[in-house]
Amino acid sequence: MSIKNLKPSHKSNYKQGYYNLINESKYVGPKPIIFRSGWERSFAIYCDKNKNILKWSSEPFAIKYFSLLDKKYHTYYPDFYIKIQKGSTIKEYVVEVKPSSQLKKPTKPKRKTKKAVLNYNKAIETYIINLSKFDAMKKFANLIITRFCLLLKNRL
Repeated sequence: MSIKNLKPSHKSNYKQGYYNLINESKYVGPKPIIFRSGWERSFAIYCDKNKNILKWSSEPFAIKYFSLLDKKYHTYYPDFYIKIQKGSTIKEYVVEVKPSSQLKKPTKPKRKTKKAVLNYNKAIETYIINLSKFDAMKKFANLIITRFCLLLKNRL
């Protein structure tokens, strides 16, 4: 199933919806463009309006990753791909929009209330899942670079 079939939910804790393009020619990805948080919406607007961003895409491709939590494979969809011009250099990036709290190992709560322990456990789960996703992204990027280098080597 494509991530684009997963519709935005009004019951979510995050602001979700569909983004309407301003500069259609810059967008190169699958549609519809779905933002799954207010931060993703803001980044889509930034990509669409920024003159230095030549091309961009939302949830551009899927990457399989192994979750350390349930010991199963899952599918990860990075939030964005951008092609940006910095001076005379053109660079490409894969962007994941996350609050910094989800990228740091949570600290154990000082007070062991039921709510504090539940929040801590949820934060640990989110952190571990993100580590698994980012590890898969690094492996994916290295694989792409390796294949590209082999392709160049074979052409020389």
